[in-house]
Amino acid sequence: MPRISASSVAEHRANQERAIMDATFALLHEKGVPPTLAQVAQRAGLSRTSIYQYYKSPQELLRAAAREVYPRWIARVTAAVDNAATPQQAVLAYANACVDQVAEGGHAVGTALASFAPDGPLDDQAEQMHASARLPLLNALEQLHLDDPDAIADLVMSVIHAAGHMADQGIDLDTVHNHLATMLGHIGTKH
Repeated sequence: MPRISASSVAEHRANQERAIMDATFALLHEKGVPPTLAQVAQRAGLSRTSIYQYYKSPQELLRAAAREVYPRWIARVTAAVDNAATPQQAVLAYANACVDQVAEGGHAVGTALASFAPDGPLDDQAEQMHASARLPLLNALEQLHLDDPDAIADLVMSVIHAAGHMADQGIDLDTVHNHLATMLGHIGTKH
């Protein structure tokens, strides 16, 4: 039996899983590509073979990471939308919250997962999480009484994607936020 570094086997396992997740997020943020299990094990201070007691493949590891990241992402964009004074401000707040999370490395898990299945949906869980993350935006757009808010949400997500790419390229977040305000600040107003 391996040595444990905690007061119980359950606590030791939880500590190891936390170290694995922390290593996964760090490597994704640093490299921008899915890490191998060996790289994660080394970063987490585990032997090369012991990581297989926790995850059987990089895809399984990244799915577990997504289950950790997406609830925080959803909570953050929901809070941003809920704290906005108007639906227009809610759309912009949603966009800013998304881009901030991209800049912090939060989107790296989804991007890494997508690299394993670039031509189709990853799995039902990933699709459901993505749809849940979009709901606060869709709700704000529906409050604006726009024709086809779902199509408008697709366009807004394209703007957010471009802004996230700018943040990934090292453009200052204040500049990216200003660009988002230019693009989205007057959404739903009639000219």
